[in-house]
Amino acid sequence: MTRRRVLLQTRIARHIAFAVVVSLVLSALVLVVFRHHAVRRNMERSARTYASLISERLTEQFGFFGTGGKGVVDQQIAQLRELNDDIERLEIVDVRGKVVLRAEGNNVVLFGEGIESPMVTDRELLRAISGLETTAVQVTEADGSDAYRVVAPVVKQWGEHVYSLVGTFTYANVDRQLRSSLWLSALILAVGLGLTQWVSVTLAGGITRDVEVLRAGVMRIQEGRLEERVSIDSRDEIEELADAFNLMADELVATIRQLREANRELETLDQTKADLVANVSHELKTPLTALRGYLELMAEGGLGSISEESIRAVMVCRKNVERLSLRVEELVQLSRLDRFTSLDSAREEIELNSILEGIIDTFRPRMEGGGVHFVLQVQPDLWALQANPEQIERVFLNLLDNAVKFTPKGGTVLVLAEACDHEQRQGVLVRIQDSGVGIPPTELVRIFDRFYQVDPSSRRRFGGMGLGLSLVRSIVEAHRGAVWAESEEGIGSTFFVWMPFGDFGQDGTSQGGPSVRLEEADGDRTAVREA
Repeated sequence: MTRRRVLLQTRIARHIAFAVVVSLVLSALVLVVFRHHAVRRNMERSARTYASLISERLTEQFGFFGTGGKGVVDQQIAQLRELNDDIERLEIVDVRGKVVLRAEGNNVVLFGEGIESPMVTDRELLRAISGLETTAVQVTEADGSDAYRVVAPVVKQWGEHVYSLVGTFTYANVDRQLRSSLWLSALILAVGLGLTQWVSVTLAGGITRDVEVLRAGVMRIQEGRLEERVSIDSRDEIEELADAFNLMADELVATIRQLREANRELETLDQTKADLVANVSHELKTPLTALRGYLELMAEGGLGSISEESIRAVMVCRKNVERLSLRVEELVQLSRLDRFTSLDSAREEIELNSILEGIIDTFRPRMEGGGVHFVLQVQPDLWALQANPEQIERVFLNLLDNAVKFTPKGGTVLVLAEACDHEQRQGVLVRIQDSGVGIPPTELVRIFDRFYQVDPSSRRRFGGMGLGLSLVRSIVEAHRGAVWAESEEGIGSTFFVWMPFGDFGQDGTSQGGPSVRLEEADGDRTAVREA
């Protein structure tokens, strides 16, 4: 899943906007809450003051005019209501709890003649009415709304306490102011958000402009334009980063130049080495051929009769000349593969069965003399390989030579060839299995390296320079095949060679006999047989 790319400028703008918006929201909430409490306290303080101021005046009017002066009382209450918008209800109650006047909205009721006075039943309210101090408390009305109730006793100069004014004040205006404050805060927040977005984008653009210049320079370097440099004059960390990047680019150019020079030197040395090996090998082949010819002629008596001891000496010389010729031939083959990695021009259709049988015939006297048993199993009707016959013969000569060399007397060498599919390509898999001492697991990864031997002492015992398996790998890989080994110490080793059929037998038909495919996991190959 591809991650969505977010520009640095956008990220910075988002962070700035988020910080400012959070600050604005918190500030607005704090201001609204404090203002709401302040307005509420002002309303309550105003209600207490208002009730204390009008209580004596209103009770005097009621006491003077009584129930017969309703019109005057109505007019007086109307005037008093204009002084405070929060009044919900005004009541005059005597100390026994009898309501003698109630003004609610525009409705004023004077209780007395013909109208039964209601009684106050709330004990807390009765206690406040009978007291001599102004008290106030928040109450809940019948409709569930909050109200502020103030009880202001009316005490005459001579200490007589007959009535108390009970004023009920609503919080409606406070709530309206709260809603207005919220709407105003929301409007300010919206405007602030827009301004914040504009300012944050502008600021982020200034910050990321130099970063974009640096990024463009990196991309040009990535495209191979190593001469490019970044010029930033910001007098901050970004300028330091640009200077460090330019220094890194200079060092990269210098390193690449050194690597190219070193590579050219290595190529020159490698070519010189290859030329030397090729020249020396060819120069050695001529005298070795002459030596081998004369030694054979001497052994056969062509130069006159010689003693048995001389014949044995000639045979020893002949054997060592043949060994040296084999080493020289390996060097020649490696030199040829180094120069020409592709063998397409020398390929032809070959029968693997014929090559294997011919190699077995070559090794048969040696195996019979060493007491080594041999088993060859080749799947019938194998398609022909398109390969260089000389090189393929060299591969199996080297592998079988190692198998016979390291298999003790009474051991067995098994050669099995069968059709095998690998990476949707059809080919043949050849296994060469011996019953020798085996190879340590830590050495398996290096046995195909040039001049490497598992046990250096084996060079003295068995001869060789450690080039055989390296030559095998070079030839097989030049044919677009694969070679690897499996081994267990004390039991033996198995070498696998997989070769593609090439242009022959690619019509999609299946081979006769068992079907095998190669599976790879963590760099290890496994041949899996299918039913």
